[in-house]
Amino acid sequence: MTSSHSTAYGEHPDDADGHRVSMVERALLCELFDELGPYAPTLSGEWDTHHLAAHLSVREGGPLRQVRTALPGKAAGAIESRVAEGDFTALVDEVRGGPPRYTVYGTAKTDKLGNTLEFFVHHEDVRRAAPAWQARKLPTWAEDQIWERIRGVVTKLIMRKSPVGVVLARSDRDDSVLAVKGSDAAVLRGLPSEVTLFVFGRADVADVELSGPAESVRQLRATAFSV
Repeated sequence: MTSSHSTAYGEHPDDADGHRVSMVERALLCELFDELGPYAPTLSGEWDTHHLAAHLSVREGGPLRQVRTALPGKAAGAIESRVAEGDFTALVDEVRGGPPRYTVYGTAKTDKLGNTLEFFVHHEDVRRAAPAWQARKLPTWAEDQIWERIRGVVTKLIMRKSPVGVVLARSDRDDSVLAVKGSDAAVLRGLPSEVTLFVFGRADVADVELSGPAESVRQLRATAFSV
């Protein structure tokens, strides 16, 4: 991972120039880990920054670790074990270095598929847990990469138990997609980044607009989504 990823949004506002949101958000999140240390709060349940870094490390570990932690109840224990080791700096450096090559996320394609939303959401989990957080303005190419992922199967899986139909709509252009089938669908509108936070269960901090039939909107607001 090169240091240029952390400055990609500012240096390449109009064109990705080969950068992936997954790489940029990884670099920025690790810089924030360095700044805040292991005990800062996050929006990832009861995890602090140490637990979140451990989660990301365990998730991307070598093939044997991935197989072991895929077993029921094993992932939580593996995370606690990494936290208990106590070396937060080494853990962050491990995450910063990216996934091992021969793993699920070890290619550019699978990194983009599996890590775009993962690292964006978790970066915001740390940013927006702070009292005075402010939303970032991402370049259009970054919003496009996020939209490409959030409009696909991942949303259908996360929101599959929605009691009402849901349409996702971009607020920066005329583009929408049916995420959940159902009559009298509610429309969830915002920038792709903000829509993503709502879909991933961060509705309290997501800058989105809900519209459509009043009862559908009410039910959607009352539904808690989680990954």
